[in-house]
Amino acid sequence: MKKQLKRSLWLICCLCAMYTLYSCKQETTAEMKLWYNRPATNWMKSALPIGNGELGAMFFGGIGHEQLRFNEKSLWSGSPELRGAYQSFGDVFLDFEGIDSCEVENYYRELSLDEAIGRVTFDCQGVTYEREYFASHPDSMIVARLITPGNKGKLSFSVTLKDGREGVTQCKDNTTLLLQNKLDLLSYEAQLKVMNEGGSLLIEGDRLVVKNADAVTLLLTGTTNFSLSSPSYIDETSEELHLRISDRIRKASIKGYEQLKQSHLKDYCPLFQRVKLDLTETLPVIPTDELVKFHKESLYLDMLYFQYGRYLMLASSRGMDLPSNLQGIWNNDNTPPWECDIHSNINVQMNYWPVENCNLSECHAPFLNYIFKEALKSDGSWQKVAQEEGLRGWAIKTQSNIFGYTDWNINRPANAWYCMHLWQHYLYTQDVNFLVEKAFPVMQLTCEYWFDRLKEDENGKLVAPDEWSPEQGPWEDGVSYAQQLIWQLFSETTQALQVFRKKGIQQNEAFEKELKDKFARLDNGLTIGSWGQIKEWKYDTWQLDTLGNQHRHLSNLIALYPGNQISYYRTPEYAEAAKQTLLSRGDLGTGWSRAWKIACWARLQDGDHAYRLLKSALSLSSLTVISMDNDKGGVYENLFDSHPPFQIDGNFGATAGMAEMLLQSHQGFIQLLPALPAAWPEGCIDGLRAVGDFTFNLKWKQHVLQECTLVSGSGNECTIYSPDIVIQKVEAASGEEVSVTASDKGLYTFQTEKGVEYHVILKN
Repeated sequence: MKKQLKRSLWLICCLCAMYTLYSCKQETTAEMKLWYNRPATNWMKSALPIGNGELGAMFFGGIGHEQLRFNEKSLWSGSPELRGAYQSFGDVFLDFEGIDSCEVENYYRELSLDEAIGRVTFDCQGVTYEREYFASHPDSMIVARLITPGNKGKLSFSVTLKDGREGVTQCKDNTTLLLQNKLDLLSYEAQLKVMNEGGSLLIEGDRLVVKNADAVTLLLTGTTNFSLSSPSYIDETSEELHLRISDRIRKASIKGYEQLKQSHLKDYCPLFQRVKLDLTETLPVIPTDELVKFHKESLYLDMLYFQYGRYLMLASSRGMDLPSNLQGIWNNDNTPPWECDIHSNINVQMNYWPVENCNLSECHAPFLNYIFKEALKSDGSWQKVAQEEGLRGWAIKTQSNIFGYTDWNINRPANAWYCMHLWQHYLYTQDVNFLVEKAFPVMQLTCEYWFDRLKEDENGKLVAPDEWSPEQGPWEDGVSYAQQLIWQLFSETTQALQVFRKKGIQQNEAFEKELKDKFARLDNGLTIGSWGQIKEWKYDTWQLDTLGNQHRHLSNLIALYPGNQISYYRTPEYAEAAKQTLLSRGDLGTGWSRAWKIACWARLQDGDHAYRLLKSALSLSSLTVISMDNDKGGVYENLFDSHPPFQIDGNFGATAGMAEMLLQSHQGFIQLLPALPAAWPEGCIDGLRAVGDFTFNLKWKQHVLQECTLVSGSGNECTIYSPDIVIQKVEAASGEEVSVTASDKGLYTFQTEKGVEYHVILKN
């Protein structure tokens, strides 16, 4: 009874502290965490993820047995000539003496998104056991802490480190386990250091044994000798790799647990705390798995799922210049579905949909640098794809590994889609140096590829010959998927040239002239079909563009999302056709397909339909093998998106779609609460980003916007579209009123200054 009371008081104190720390203006925001009252037994469905952007793990197991399956982003088999697959690095097994069969009380397991820390606690035979896990970005380390508070000498267990490919592990010394091995091209190494407080630490064969310790800290790290910048993709010998890993472990062990933890929190918390969503629900008293099973209508679940996407982004996309793959960085199989690759026909792009608007622009860098480095390699495989066609520039196929190898179905329009990410990063950050040095060189090269490849159709329009619509139908000229992406590329490159002209940056006049000519004659991929839809194929020789086709891909709606050709404001006829297309496709789909539909309905400003898709995406899934059936998508009890199997793009896509429901800035103006659903009558969102380098805080009641503040990061002109609510005035934080120009179309424009906060005063 005393222990239960003690634990309850501890939880109350934690909650109070979190309420103080996290606030949506004057409102309080609930603690964000996944929690359970039973152990995790299945890696895919119930284990919980931690990660530092490069190195990650899933912790699961039971009472007397705990397992960490860990991964590192660059651990791939294959080479520049062989696809290979993303690999499972290995496992840490903790086997405890004397507690596996005991009667356990007060079992509790959580993943705190606010802190990026996993915890397990339980009582056994009068002793409280606590385990804590986190992945530190500053120290490149997975850290675990095991204690029995108030009970010294109660920790006795063995520690085993196993290679994911049957490699040999050994004891480096009496405190450290060593794993070394080689793949087709890469060498890799992991080290696990055990630091006991009290008791003893012994070597038994290939494992370390802790006896009667008061507390134990585990330090785990590992990596490969991969380098994207190296022509050979290798930048050090296995001996040099060993020295680097050993030094990393040595430095972390000197710091000790508390310093490592504080360094981790200091690094992570400011990034995660940038965005706070409060829908006025507090932390539920029921565990997360039961919330998904029986209370899917919960608004807390909405908040949690939104922030979970942001958490997974921070955990899987920081550090080395490699994008998150199909499973982020978490993988339990050496022959994973689709090789857990970098998949270019929607998946890797969707992974990065939420980075800019959800205020994690830094997490975009691994993908953007990957594009920049691979696309500009004159002797690289991406340019060779173009050269084999006798064309300038570069192109890729659908599946890619980390060594430049690309195969299975050439996906030429993906080069334009990749460029969209480069341009989006500029739009949100206004980083002209990035645009000049990285984005534009890739965009220009991509344009030149399409200059060479486009041909005239029977009407004199330029079309991409022999293209596809992923992942169905005929290969035809002028398919909407290709045309819409090329239009987006030419439009964005034109805008980039306008930026250069404004900044006085000299550009290639011949290129500019060719772009202008080609863009003027380009088919934009928007044709309304016989039943009011956006046509998917220009000619549709297979007659698949029919009412009721519920294929998972929305390839003919690129122009709606993530593109910006279609909107009710500028092109209402195409917006209505997009609506008919979505209605025909239905609300089911694979996990990522449902996420895409959330964003599309948000762009059509139908918040209730977007919300219906969100709840559909939160359907509990149990299938862990590959299925393309539309009714099998959803989430597992750990909230991992289920394609099925687990595929992380759906998590990221849903977060991006929810952000689109609350703020949009893709049309040259900023619209506030454009698709607010009836289910969210009251709430606030702080920290959403808008094009132009603006950060917004919004508060609403009874579905009406009440408060709006923004911070200007670059001092640009700001235009807000507010057709339903009159903006009375705009004031700087100093109280000075700002001059506002209002149009009869509901547009309000005012000049900002860099770093200044503005209050938008609404007319009641």
